[in-house]
Amino acid sequence: MPSPLNVPSGCPFRTRCPHAFDRCVTERPELAEIRPLQQVACHLYDPVDREARQPAGAS
Repeated sequence: MPSPLNVPSGCPFRTRCPHAFDRCVTERPELAEIRPLQQVACHLYDPVDREARQPAGAS
């Protein structure tokens, strides 16, 4: 778990996420509401389509 005094760049979960990719290193994901009282902050989630997606180049 990252130190709260030394939060990593980009997504704070990228160091322990098995799905992290290049964008996660440089850009912090924004919080998006997917339904009432449920939110997600992940680059793999598309709030327009309301579903998870694969990063470019992933199979």
